[in-house]
Amino acid sequence: MIFADKVFYNGKIYTMNAPGETVSAIVVRDGKIVYAGTDEEALGYPAAEQEDLGGRMGLPGFIDTHVHTFLDCNNRKNVVLNDAKDIAELVDIMKAHDGGGDKWFFGGGISMSDLAEQRYPNRYEVDRITTERPVLIFSHCLHFTMANSKALELLGVTKELTPDDDSLAYFDDGEPNGMLREAAYAKYVTPMFNEKYADQAYRLQILRDGIGEYPEYGLTTLHCISGLANASPLEYFDQYHLLEQEGALPVRVTINSTYLPTILNPLTGFGTDMVKTGAKKIFMDGALGGRTAAMLEPYSDAPDIKGDIFYSEGEMIALLKEAYDAGLEASVHAIGDASMERLITAAEAVYPGSDEPDPVKRLRSAGLRRLRIIHACVIAPGHLERMSRLPVILDMQPNFINSNGGFMRERLGPERMKYFTPLKSFIDAGLLITGSSDAPVEPSRPFVGIECGVTRKRLDGTPEEGLAIEEAISVYDAVSMYTRNAAYCSSEEDIKGTITPGKFADFILLERDVFETKPEDYHTIHDIRVLKTVLGGRTTWETE
Repeated sequence: MIFADKVFYNGKIYTMNAPGETVSAIVVRDGKIVYAGTDEEALGYPAAEQEDLGGRMGLPGFIDTHVHTFLDCNNRKNVVLNDAKDIAELVDIMKAHDGGGDKWFFGGGISMSDLAEQRYPNRYEVDRITTERPVLIFSHCLHFTMANSKALELLGVTKELTPDDDSLAYFDDGEPNGMLREAAYAKYVTPMFNEKYADQAYRLQILRDGIGEYPEYGLTTLHCISGLANASPLEYFDQYHLLEQEGALPVRVTINSTYLPTILNPLTGFGTDMVKTGAKKIFMDGALGGRTAAMLEPYSDAPDIKGDIFYSEGEMIALLKEAYDAGLEASVHAIGDASMERLITAAEAVYPGSDEPDPVKRLRSAGLRRLRIIHACVIAPGHLERMSRLPVILDMQPNFINSNGGFMRERLGPERMKYFTPLKSFIDAGLLITGSSDAPVEPSRPFVGIECGVTRKRLDGTPEEGLAIEEAISVYDAVSMYTRNAAYCSSEEDIKGTITPGKFADFILLERDVFETKPEDYHTIHDIRVLKTVLGGRTTWETE
C-alpha cells in the first residue's frame, strides 16, 4: 500500500473525463493523484493528513491559455476607466486619481464603442488631465494607446520626426494627435517601459503583489504571453523561477514568447512542474474594437476600413516553419477572417494534412508541432473544413462576447455575425477549443467565459436574443475549454486537465454545482464562487 501525503474525501469532484463522471475522494502523493474514486478505498490509504470536503462540488483546476500575466499584475495599478461614458468623464476620473508629481500616470480599460464620442481622446483632451506629467491611457484591447503632449514629448513623437509613420494618427495640421496604434507602441512606448522593467527586483515585486489573485478564481495554470508584437518580452523565465524558489508562485506557468526558438531552442514543455516553455508567439493582425483586425471585406460600420495583416503569406510560412523545424508549438494571434485565411493557407504549406476526424488523435500524431490559433474571432466559409485537417487548437476567449457584444453586430453586419466566435461550429467540425481571458484585456475569471459560451450574451443579459445564439455550447463543453481541452496547449494532456491518477493534484471546490444550473439561471454562472483552490495537493486559496 502506498503511503500518501494527503487524502481528500467526502466530495463530489467532476473528473471531466466524461460528462457527469464524479469521484468522492482523491489521494495525493508528491503533488500527484495516486487514486481517485470512493471514500472507502481512499481512506484505506495510510496518509499523513486527511481532509473532509464536506460534500462540496469540485472540478479540475482551471487553465487560462492566454494571459499577459505581468501586464495584468502591473495594470491593476492603473486607473480603471471602464465605466467612463464619455471623454469628459474619463478626464474627471483620471483627475480624481491624480496624486501629482512628475512620474508617468496611467489609465486603461476604455473602448471607443462605450464612449459617447465613439472615438478615443486626442492629446489635447488628455492634456485636460494634466500637462505637468506624462499620461498614457490604454484601450480595453491594448492595441491603442493615447498620450498627452508631455508624454509625446518624452517619447519623441513629433511632427518633424514622424510624418510618415502610419501607426500614428495626425491632426489636419500634421501634428500627432496622441494616438499610438500597435506598431507605434513597440517603437515609441516600449523603450520607456524597457528601462523601467529592466530592474528585476521591480518586476518581481509587481508579480508578488498581483499573482496571488489568480487562485481566487480557480486558476492553477497560466499560459503567459510575452507581450505585444516586437515589444519587451515581460514574461521572463527567471522571474517565475525565482518566485518558485521563494515558494511565492501559486500557479503553474507556461511561457509563450515571440523570442522562441532563438534562445537555446527549448522545446515546448521544457522546464519544471511549475515553469515551462510553451509556444512561439506570432501576431497576424490587430483587434475588432479599433477595426485593425484584418477582414476580407470592409467593416460594416466603416466601409473604407479592412484592417491590416502584419505578414505576407511567404513571411508567415517562414515563421511557422521556424517553429515546426524546431519542434515547437506555434501560437498565432489571428482575429479577422482575412488573417485567418492567410494563416490557414500558410499552415497548409507547413503542416502535413490529415484525414483523422478525432481531434485528439490528430494532435497526438503531431507531437509538439501543434498550431494554436489565438482568438479566431471571425472565420469565413471553408475555414472549418481546412482547419479540421490540421493539428489545430483554437485558443478562444468567450468572454469577448461580454466586452464586444455592445458593438459587434454593427461592426460585422448580420451575415458575418454567424461566424463570430463560432464555438459550436468548431466543436462540430472536430476541432479542439480552449478557454482563456486575454487578461488584462478581460479579467481572468473563467466562470465569465463559461457563462458567455453557454448564453452567448453579455453579463447584463443583452442582447436578449444572444449573439449568434446557434453557436451556444453546453455547460460541459464550456467547462472543458478551461480544463481538459486547455491541457492540450503545451502538450500537457497527460499531466493536467482531468482528475486522473498520474496527473497533478490540481483541483477546485465551488459553492454550488455548475452542472446543476438550470437554463433559466445560466446568467448566474459568472457569480459562482471558488471556495478552495488546490495545487499539487497544497491549498493556494480558501475562503475564510
